[in-house]
Amino acid sequence: MRSLKKILPLRFAACLLPLGVWAQSSTIEVDYRQPAKPLNVFWNSTGFSPADAVAAPEMKQVLRDIGQLPERGLKYIRPHYLLNLAVAEGMATGKPTYDWSRLDRVLDEITNNRLKLIFELMGLPSDGTDKRESRYDKNFQAQLERRKSYFDNLRNRDQIQNWKVFVTALAEHLESRYGKEEVRTWLFETTNEPDGQHWWEYDIPTFLNYYDACSEGLKTADLALQWGGPCTQSRPTIADIFDALLDHCDTGINYFTGETGVRIDFISFHVKDLPQNMINRELRIFDRIKARHPKFARTPLINDESDPIRAWATPFWWQEGPWYAAFVVQSIDLHQRLVIDGAGANYRLFSSDHAFMGDWNQRTTHTLFRDQPNPDGFILIKKPVLTVMEMVAKLGRQYVYVEIPKGISPYFGIIPSKDGDALSLLVYNKTAIEIGPDPRMTPGAEQKPGADMSLPPKPVPDVEVALMAQQQVKAQLKIRGISGTTATLQEFLIDETHGNPHHEWVAMGKPTVLSSAQLAQLKVAEKPALVRSQQIECPKGEYLYPLTVSSPSVSLIIIVPEKTSKP
Repeated sequence: MRSLKKILPLRFAACLLPLGVWAQSSTIEVDYRQPAKPLNVFWNSTGFSPADAVAAPEMKQVLRDIGQLPERGLKYIRPHYLLNLAVAEGMATGKPTYDWSRLDRVLDEITNNRLKLIFELMGLPSDGTDKRESRYDKNFQAQLERRKSYFDNLRNRDQIQNWKVFVTALAEHLESRYGKEEVRTWLFETTNEPDGQHWWEYDIPTFLNYYDACSEGLKTADLALQWGGPCTQSRPTIADIFDALLDHCDTGINYFTGETGVRIDFISFHVKDLPQNMINRELRIFDRIKARHPKFARTPLINDESDPIRAWATPFWWQEGPWYAAFVVQSIDLHQRLVIDGAGANYRLFSSDHAFMGDWNQRTTHTLFRDQPNPDGFILIKKPVLTVMEMVAKLGRQYVYVEIPKGISPYFGIIPSKDGDALSLLVYNKTAIEIGPDPRMTPGAEQKPGADMSLPPKPVPDVEVALMAQQQVKAQLKIRGISGTTATLQEFLIDETHGNPHHEWVAMGKPTVLSSAQLAQLKVAEKPALVRSQQIECPKGEYLYPLTVSSPSVSLIIIVPEKTSKP
């Protein structure tokens, strides 16, 4: 086997754990008799860029598939550049007029699919004189060309004053169209990553004036609308603009009211990393908030781009199958135990940024096949990272703690939850590989407008294949606290050969055009596989379950006690 360091020259320093299948004689106990803790939903969000993409029938299908998941699976969506879809004429005259029709079409599509907005006040409304379309780089991130807007210099006092007027008009329109109670459930957020080179073109003082204009504009429309930010990137050091905004909201002077301090209803940031590394970096942010701004210690925290790695279009083999699904489940598990319960953070939401349209190896919820013989000319196949949210949605409202042996805890875990007498166990095995950055990319390549991310997928090195084989877990699962002596047990599974369309597609010979039979086969593989369904005997409310967990994989075990137990 080649050296791990030679194969993976990566930024994340990880401990190399002793390898080997965990022994069959080992027992893991899950005791539902112990006091349970609330399991609040903080994982049900995704995002994409740009908002214009919703005009495409492929993106409409993505939204339909996301919207069909239960709310405990996915509920919120965060598109970039929404305000590029608006028109604001006559802003300098004091009698502006607005055309919201293009924005409405996008928001109608989202809300008709039962999804709620994380509404970034990002982009600039056209002034009505420019009929060109906005143009973005090939990865739909940086804006290469935009329509002419009155708001061409937010350093200008008149423009920042009129930005507040525009935001008020926007909020009033949204409440008129979608209802006040609905829009109050949305989250309004600053422009994306204002610390990024191509996201925010002004300095920090201008950003603070923009923040105040947005805040006061929303408040003028409705005091109950939720507003926060700054959704900055988290690098080794916290961004200057993040610190500046919290200083401003704590003790700064509101540009419009002259009062000390500005409201911030939630604090958002982006941390992309492996789950344990992600949490360590989030906790550093939380500690900084508590130390510098104690009044914000209970302000909700949001990581609304909580992906494994940056640059959605960069291809990696692990984005196609069960590893990425296990990544999401491990993130949920560790955030609940270490951030919410362990650190006491008011952790509101983490969001995957993966509702793009792309290939197997890109960071997307679906694989897109174009130029198909069907009338629409495209086919979308759901990936395990999307269908795993059907399993996550089955988690109960409460959970109990389970002790995982240290030798396997970096990659294996169980989330035991319950709703009344119904019990569920979400079991994951996320191979303990390191994932990035891609050595083919020069530092910062993903930040350059138009950067080419269409490289062939990184092959699976032999060391990672070896880890998958050796990090299989075999154990006895001792479940205690079952109500009654008989129950129905079902197990649903996503692994390499179950609930994994990519495996089926490879076995077909990797066709680019799908026959009706091949499509039907892939559609069956989209769903988590039901691998066990049986009646079980639970003397003394206990059951010993032989557990074999391949790597990587996610399984959901559901136990529903019989209403009337056998004597």
